[in-house]
Amino acid sequence: MSTQNIQDKVNKYKEVLSILEGMDKIQYIVDLAKDVEPLDEKYKLDSFKIRGCASSLWVVPMYKDNTLNFMHDADSSITKGYAKIVLDIFNGQDCKDIVASEEIIKDLGIVELLTMQRQNGLGSLLNTIQNYAKKDN
Repeated sequence: MSTQNIQDKVNKYKEVLSILEGMDKIQYIVDLAKDVEPLDEKYKLDSFKIRGCASSLWVVPMYKDNTLNFMHDADSSITKGYAKIVLDIFNGQDCKDIVASEEIIKDLGIVELLTMQRQNGLGSLLNTIQNYAKKDN
């Protein structure tokens, strides 16, 4: 069971992002991308690809009991970094809690950092996470 709930994780990232200013926020997101393990090529399938992203983003769900974890990779550091934030928030959480927290990401403070196309990709990522969580219910 995850030691931090979804709201705690959102608050943690909001706090970090609120301290940073301007391009430092983007640099933080890019730096997070460096910690993402490369995804094995066998997972880089169309079925795991997030539609609407400015770059290629793959998200692979892994179910254990009622919880959900994700592996991901992208060909852009910004996409990989914001996906890391979002997926970290939901990793290890109960599927019911993920479904119940659909709106929680909106006040995180990363949407306004992204171009319109990346915002569309973020929206697609969030919809995909919701769909994966609903599959297990």
